[in-house]
Amino acid sequence: MKTEWLVVKQATNIALYALLCAIWGSTWLVIKVGYGDLGPFNVAAIRFAIAGTLFGPLVYVFKARWPRGRTEWSLVVFVGAALFAADYGLIYWGEQQIESGLTAVLFATLPLATALLAHLFLPGDRLTPRKLSGTLLAFVGVVTLFAGRLRVEPDKILPMAATIGSAICAAAAAIATKRYGKELHATALNAPAMLVGAAILAIVSLLVGDGLGVPRDAPTWTAILYLAIAGSVVTFLVYFTLLQTWTVTSLSFISVFIPIVALALGFFVLHEKLSVWIGVGTALIIAGVTFTLMKGRSASIVRLSSDS
Repeated sequence: MKTEWLVVKQATNIALYALLCAIWGSTWLVIKVGYGDLGPFNVAAIRFAIAGTLFGPLVYVFKARWPRGRTEWSLVVFVGAALFAADYGLIYWGEQQIESGLTAVLFATLPLATALLAHLFLPGDRLTPRKLSGTLLAFVGVVTLFAGRLRVEPDKILPMAATIGSAICAAAAAIATKRYGKELHATALNAPAMLVGAAILAIVSLLVGDGLGVPRDAPTWTAILYLAIAGSVVTFLVYFTLLQTWTVTSLSFISVFIPIVALALGFFVLHEKLSVWIGVGTALIIAGVTFTLMKGRSASIVRLSSDS
């Protein structure tokens, strides 16, 4: 009976993982086109101000406790600054300077950055030859997805570096949460952290001269609300919940599945053409992720079953 429960739990977690890939795969296009006449940092600030505010009541819905003590509040500030301000600020800004395909490829360095940082700061998540090989194979798969469509221009070095920097910031936030946030519910972490991130983004928007404003048209509001509710509240509730039991490396592979989802949406919604490179790239990504994680996940299931 306990084994059946474990199988159901694993299936549920995989379904939630797929949900993250699906939603975040759709947000790339929304980020690209959903600005209206507002600056990128301004839009990101509005997104996380709304999401953080919505997370507040969820703390009580889930009967969670608010952060307490220096360690947990330091984690809140760090996640707010590194993930919601730096990661998303750099992504929002960088994607306005370079094409979406190149952005996806550069952000797909997230699993490698995560694996390296996890090796340094998480004793139970060491970098092995198997993990490194699978991670690199998955990254090659993402590059293959966009073969023939990538243009690397010398004058775009700064936004390219910003996108890679965003991946490093996201990895650092995940590592810190895994190490110091085990007792903190996802709602109690996200509510204040998103507001911290929103405040930082608002300040940056003012400093770079974009100012602060609110959308003046329905399409921009629709885009921001989608990013705030589906792309932030739903996804980060699921993400930080899974992070309690999954390794940070496992979750980081979302970044290599997101381009597949984005390309699939382009095919079904925008009737964009598919190429053989997309099929090859998808196969390489699946092979890389499977090679990296399958042994560990299977061993985990067996170990949990024997402990039950």
